[in-house]
Amino acid sequence: MTIYVIQTQAADSPTSWHGQAMYLALATMELNPQLVLMGDGLTHLQQGHDALHNDRSLQKRYALLDLYECPTPLVVTEAHETTPSDWVQPVAQLNHSELAARLACAGKVLRF
Repeated sequence: MTIYVIQTQAADSPTSWHGQAMYLALATMELNPQLVLMGDGLTHLQQGHDALHNDRSLQKRYALLDLYECPTPLVVTEAHETTPSDWVQPVAQLNHSELAARLACAGKVLRF
């Protein structure tokens, strides 16, 4: 069963921090959740868009993913294509229809 955590809010939104906390909690329980960034949520891993909350960096907290066996984050980009240098860590790009196909088989979907 795959658990998808979809981030749609900008990095400086409080909702983004709640979603990230849930994502990291699932990762620590070895549930290997799939992170999906779309819309304003793309800023979570884009170069130059880090957000701070209580002196904690959103992007540095995502760097903790290297400690777990979570899949590569997915980014939904139909309007514009990006290059690997646009991101602070490796990502896999897909379009909305590809995401819809994956979500149809998902065990759980959490949206923040």
